[in-house]
Amino acid sequence: MSNQGPPDWMQAFMAQHQQQMSQQQQQMTRQQQQMQALQEQQQAQVQALQNALAQTNDAVQALRQPTPPPVESMQITTPLENSDPTTRRTKPILPNPPKFDGSRSEYEGWKSLIKDKIDVDGKIIGSDRNQFIFIASRLEGKGLQSALTFITTHRDAQDASASKILKYLDDVFGDRHKTQRAVESLRTIRQGSKEPFSDFLPRFEKALADAGGMSWPDIVKRSHLDGALAFELRRLAITMPVAATYGDYVSELLRINDLYRATMKHAPREHTPKESPAGNHKDEDSMDWEPTRAAAASKGGQKKRARWVSQEELDKRRQEGNCLRCGSRNHFVADCEFLPARRPTENRAGSDRGRDTRQTRPTRSSPGTVPKRTSAAKAKVEEAEEEKEEESSSDTEELN
Repeated sequence: MSNQGPPDWMQAFMAQHQQQMSQQQQQMTRQQQQMQALQEQQQAQVQALQNALAQTNDAVQALRQPTPPPVESMQITTPLENSDPTTRRTKPILPNPPKFDGSRSEYEGWKSLIKDKIDVDGKIIGSDRNQFIFIASRLEGKGLQSALTFITTHRDAQDASASKILKYLDDVFGDRHKTQRAVESLRTIRQGSKEPFSDFLPRFEKALADAGGMSWPDIVKRSHLDGALAFELRRLAITMPVAATYGDYVSELLRINDLYRATMKHAPREHTPKESPAGNHKDEDSMDWEPTRAAAASKGGQKKRARWVSQEELDKRRQEGNCLRCGSRNHFVADCEFLPARRPTENRAGSDRGRDTRQTRPTRSSPGTVPKRTSAAKAKVEEAEEEKEEESSSDTEELN
């Protein structure tokens, strides 16, 4: 038998195996090249860091061994070195403001903290772009979502700055009608009658600042303050000397208000009458009513009774417009000080018709009791009824 080569399947398998080995060798070669490139890059970075560290060490050594200035310029250079201590400051003074979550009611306070942070620690934060990114980092939640598009599109711009992002946040979360509402609040604000001026002043100056009035002339600010003061303090301010500035005027108001409140604390209290015994208690508004004639007659029994007159005399008094009871021209029967007349005893003992109706008629009050409270109108009506009854009884009774 003649020698034959490997079968075809074997040859195919070996060819495939060689091809795989070749691919693996090529892949390993590429990886070795990449590793070598990374090593070279790392070595370059390490060398650069070493160079930078060496330069820093040289600078530190130079700072530790300063050259003494000339004698003639010693007095000039020393204050210049100490004139700006913030240039050497590396730590921030203010803490980072809290993050803003998009609540409109908290925006003004958060914005004030951010502006203070930029003003005080802006040099430590860095460039305008760094300040832009710092403010963006103090946003979260809804606040960050609302400003995310603006931040991503402007963070790499040349004009990125703290003022730019704050202006955008003002447009989104600021109160556009703040000034109008503040002006209306300043127009309607009033000090309470029992509110100390020291408590009212911060409310007034907040409304004044929100309305942009802190830069107004002193006379305008004083005019607004006068209109908001309580009546008692405004009355006391009339006696004040003329203040040169708005601040002097406020200081004088504080002084007068403190003196007034201190005086009122030690002022004697108004006398409160003791409560009357049971049955004689008077209401607080007892001045609003007038006693009737019957009630007045019951107090002490000192009023005189009118003299009994004939029917002719009554008719004469009626025609002349005089008092039907006493005949006076100065008043009418409703205002007469005399008690109603009584029929003489000898004429009323004989028959029931001659009996005095004034004695049998029950009165509205009796001696020893306090008249019930009634209004002036009710008293007038009762007096008119009594006058009418008196006239009718006079017409029916016999002459004395």
